[in-house]
Amino acid sequence: MRCKPAVGEQAWFPAHVRQELRFERLTPEPGPDADAVRHEYVARITLDAEPARLEVDGIATVWELLVDGMPVAEGRSMFERQVVALSGLGPGEHEVRIVVHPLTEVLDALPAKPRQRWRTMLVEDARLRWVRTQLLGRAPGFSPGPPVVGPHRPVTLVTGPPAPRLRSWLEGTTGVVEVGGRDRIAIPDAELWWPHTHGTPKLHDVVVDGEVVGRVGFRTVENRSEDSLDLWVNGVRIFCRGAIWTPGPLDALDSAVDLGLNLVRVPGVAAYESDAFHDRCDELGLLVWQDLMFATFDYPLADETFAATACDEVRDQCGRLERHPSTVVVCGSAEHEQQAAMFGVSPSTGYAAELAGLLRPVVEASGLDAVWVDSSPSGGDPVTRVDTGIGQYFGVGAYLRDLPDVRHSRVGFAAECLAFSNLTDPVVEGGVPRDNGADWDFADVREHYLRQRYGADVDPDGPQAQRVSGEVMADVFGEWRRPDSGCGGGIVLWLRDVVPGAGWGLLDADGRPKPAALALAPTLQPTAVWLVDEGLNGLDVHVAHDGCEPDEATLLVELLRDDGSAGESAEEAWELAPHSHRVRSVEALLGRFADVTYAYRFGPPQHAGVRARLTTASGITREAVWTIPLTSPG
Repeated sequence: MRCKPAVGEQAWFPAHVRQELRFERLTPEPGPDADAVRHEYVARITLDAEPARLEVDGIATVWELLVDGMPVAEGRSMFERQVVALSGLGPGEHEVRIVVHPLTEVLDALPAKPRQRWRTMLVEDARLRWVRTQLLGRAPGFSPGPPVVGPHRPVTLVTGPPAPRLRSWLEGTTGVVEVGGRDRIAIPDAELWWPHTHGTPKLHDVVVDGEVVGRVGFRTVENRSEDSLDLWVNGVRIFCRGAIWTPGPLDALDSAVDLGLNLVRVPGVAAYESDAFHDRCDELGLLVWQDLMFATFDYPLADETFAATACDEVRDQCGRLERHPSTVVVCGSAEHEQQAAMFGVSPSTGYAAELAGLLRPVVEASGLDAVWVDSSPSGGDPVTRVDTGIGQYFGVGAYLRDLPDVRHSRVGFAAECLAFSNLTDPVVEGGVPRDNGADWDFADVREHYLRQRYGADVDPDGPQAQRVSGEVMADVFGEWRRPDSGCGGGIVLWLRDVVPGAGWGLLDADGRPKPAALALAPTLQPTAVWLVDEGLNGLDVHVAHDGCEPDEATLLVELLRDDGSAGESAEEAWELAPHSHRVRSVEALLGRFADVTYAYRFGPPQHAGVRARLTTASGITREAVWTIPLTSPG
C-alpha cells in the first residue's frame, strides 16, 4: 500500500537535486597526533542559476567551511548540523574547503570551572568533557585511535526546496502521516511495521502529487516493566537480543539480522549515525537503541552555553529520528551514573538526575515515539545492581562467574554484556581489548572458560577456542530467553571489531562472522531450540517461535554416546502458535528418569550429552547439543 494525500489536502513539493561532495584530503592522514594538527579538505562544485545550499551533516570537530576562500560557516561540535545558503555566487565551478583546527588549542583555552566531581576512566584527558566530539579513538583500553577528524557525515549540495518533514503514528488501527507540518495522510487499517524476528518490517511510500517524498512505518512501542525494560511492539513482547553498533560499513546490519539479532545500540562513546544507517534499520526490521552522545564525564551542565548546546544537539537529532520506526529506545548517556558511583560520589548530590533532567524533557517535547532510559546503567540502588533498572552484566564474562550466576543475578535488562576476546578463523594476532588500568585482558577471560569447558590441554587457538565464547554467550541468552527469567533482553559488546584481531566483535574487522557468532546464532533465531540445565530437575528443552504465522513442528530428543551417535530417543509434534514458547523436560519426553544432567552421580554417566532437533513444515531445521560438563575426580 502506498500513502496518498487525503482528499482536499493536496500539497506540492517540487523536486530537489542532491549531490554529495567528494573531498580530497590536502593534509596527511590522521595519526596519533590528530588532535594536535590542522587538517584541510577540498571539493569542487558546479552551480547553475538556481538557488543552492550546502547541507553539512557533521564535521569533526572544531571546523571552518570556506567557499572560494571566504568563510561561510563554522562549528565547535562534530554532532552539529548546519545548512549554508550559497547566495551571491555566480554559475560555474567553485571550491569548497574544510579546515579542521587543532583540538588541543581549544582544550588549552577551556575554563577550569565548574570543577569535575569525579574522574573518568575512559579517556586520559578530562577536558574533553567540554567538547562535543566522540570518544572512540581517544579511549586507550579498547579504541586508542586515531580519532575521527574532518567530514565524517556527508556534505551535500542541494538545489530546490528541502524535502518535507514527515511524522507518522497510529490512531487505533489508522496510520496517520503528517507531511510538512500541515498536511495529513490517513490510512485505515494500516499494515504495521515489525522487528524482523516477529513479523514484516512494512514501510509505506509517502507520495505527494506523484512524487515519493519519504517512507514511514506504523508501530507502537511501550515499556511494560515497572523497574527495568520490557519492550512491547504492537502489543507483542519482544525479547531483545542485540549488539552494540561499531561505526563502519552498513552491511554489518545485514549480518546482524542473519545472526538472529533484532536490535543494535548506537553507543554514547561514538557519534550519531547517518540517515542511511537508520533507513537500513527500518528496512531490515532492526530495532535501534539510541544513546545520546554523552558518556562517563561529569559534564559542565552549570555552564549555560554548554547546556544550551547539548539541548540543541538533542532536539536536532530527535527531529531526524522521529520518522524512523526502528528507533524504539533513547538513552541519556553511557555509564555516566556508573562512573560517578564507582568514583564514590553519592547519588544524594544530585548527579544522577542532572543529565537526564536536562535532556529527557527535550526528547519528550520533540514528539519522538520511543522509550526513555536515563543512562546505561541506571535505576539500581546502587546503580551497579543488575536486578533493578537497566544493568550492564559481565558476571559471566569479564568477572569469570559460572553460568548459575546468570540466574542468581536476576538481570532485568542488560544494555551491555558478555565481553569476550572472540577469535577469528584463521586466528589473527592482536586486537585484544583491555579495560584501562587492568592487569588482565579479555583473552584471559576467554581462556578461563575454555579451560573450564574443555580442560587444561586444549589448543588455545584451535576450533574449540574459537567457538567457546559463543557457546558461553548462547548459554546466557538461553537463560535470559526463558519466559520465567523476567529478563527483557541483552546487548552484546560489540557487533564488529574496530581493528583486526581478537576483539569484542561478533564480526571481524572486515565484517565476517566469527566462529563465536556462529555458535551463538542458533539460540537467537526467531524459531529456535535450546537446552537449559535445571540441575536435579533435569534438562529442559525450550522452543521459541517469535514469528506471526503458525507452523507445524516436530521435536526429536536423543541421548548421545561418547562417539556422538544417538542412543535412546523420543519425539513430539505440535502446532507452533504465533509468538509462542514451549518448554518440555527431556526425561518427561523419554518417559523415565535418566539422570540426564548427571546431577545424581550414581556411577559413571550413562550418556555423553543430549541433542534436540526441531523441524517445521515450513522447512526450518534447528539443532542444539548439551554436553555433560567436565567433573573433578571423586
